[in-house]
Amino acid sequence: MKRILVVFCLSVAVLPCVFADVDFSGESSFSATVSVPPSEDVGKFTGASVSQTFELDAYGDTTAFYLNAGFVYDAIESSLKPFVSEVYADLFLGKAAFRFGRQKATWGNAEISSAVDVITPSDMSAPLEMEKTAINALKVSYDAFPFAFDAYWIPIFSPAVLPEAMTAMYEAYGIEVMKPELKLENSEVGVKASAYTSAGDFSLYGYYGWEDMPVVSGTYPDLYCEYERLVMAGASAAVPVGDVTLKAEAAWYPKRDKVVSAMAGLEWLRDNLTVVGELYGEWDKESEEISGQAGASVSYDLFDGDLELSVAGILELRELDGAVMAGVTYSFSDELKVACGAVFVFEGPDDVGTYGAFKDLSCVRLEATYSF
Repeated sequence: MKRILVVFCLSVAVLPCVFADVDFSGESSFSATVSVPPSEDVGKFTGASVSQTFELDAYGDTTAFYLNAGFVYDAIESSLKPFVSEVYADLFLGKAAFRFGRQKATWGNAEISSAVDVITPSDMSAPLEMEKTAINALKVSYDAFPFAFDAYWIPIFSPAVLPEAMTAMYEAYGIEVMKPELKLENSEVGVKASAYTSAGDFSLYGYYGWEDMPVVSGTYPDLYCEYERLVMAGASAAVPVGDVTLKAEAAWYPKRDKVVSAMAGLEWLRDNLTVVGELYGEWDKESEEISGQAGASVSYDLFDGDLELSVAGILELRELDGAVMAGVTYSFSDELKVACGAVFVFEGPDDVGTYGAFKDLSCVRLEATYSF
């Protein structure tokens, strides 16, 4: 906490002296979550927190700086947790740009399940929110419109944020989670080449690094967790056809059992209505079987965008388990908005599946946010 406070105070004091333009903003929010069926803890408060986020944007002629940090007070655990979401510096030299620091990135065009988005690790502490965390990297970009190129060097490995239940299990059984050693040879690299044309947007991807989720190895009681090598080559496309944008992704993972992943979907925009539909599949070379899931979302704006209604769902096609999420957001002004959301997670007929394991996350959530 002290370290983050010192960094923030120094940034506020020093940046106006270095950069011509400095923008300061932030967001305060309160949220409360209550479990609902089929969770086994119906009516229990599973979350209650107050969070404060600060943003600093600073710009010079050829440089820039960005900081997103803050803290969360967890009322359930009575704990204060600081965080730094992103902090990086930019250098612009003609068509080339360099970004160094803690940063986020997104690959592909999927809204629900991506076949190629491996550049940043997942936050599995809230698996249904499908959030990504940041990486500590040097990003080199070159803009030669309609072409663009990005290259990432990630010297420090950033794993996924594990679910609390998984972390507790590892601690209970004394299972050590072993990260790759901090060596140059263990660095991760990623490249992206894109073309933005009147026919659509097209991208190629390459990645050599580490899986962001560990696997258990050894025999009991000498169990340990380690991260395996990850190699990926992929492509994505987004082609507009009237009000509809057709989307596709495909990737090859030579070191995974599920060696091929693919996504096909569409996005339809009409006035205040947005509809997204996606099919995602993986081919397992060992079992020679295909597994997949279907996802969809619908959002609609009313009252000039002040009121937003949304519903989304995802279904595992083999296990027939999944989740449905619905929400209502109302903006009283540009600064103040309130939201109410519900999540229903269901098991398949055989009580198995990726999402059925998270049935206790079924809940209703209330949130109020003030931006400045």
